[in-house]
Amino acid sequence: MARYFFNVADHEFSVRDDSGTECFDQDAALEEALRTLCEVAADQPEKYIHHPLRIEVLDASREAVLACEIKLTAVDRAKNCLKAAA
Repeated sequence: MARYFFNVADHEFSVRDDSGTECFDQDAALEEALRTLCEVAADQPEKYIHHPLRIEVLDASREAVLACEIKLTAVDRAKNCLKAAA
């Protein structure tokens, strides 16, 4: 098992992971990052309309090895336009 660090940032805040998480390998770290993005975005989806949420994954030597990002888009089909965040 290796330790990976998951730094999270959006347009309003950033959180540096100082404790890290043990993952079997880099693929497992990617799965953890993607799962975390979905969980965070699910809590306040309107916050991530047009504003990305990003996780940078660092390895045990604190080198960046992965980056994942999620941005939600809402389309009003009746008006054929993008919805703005509330």
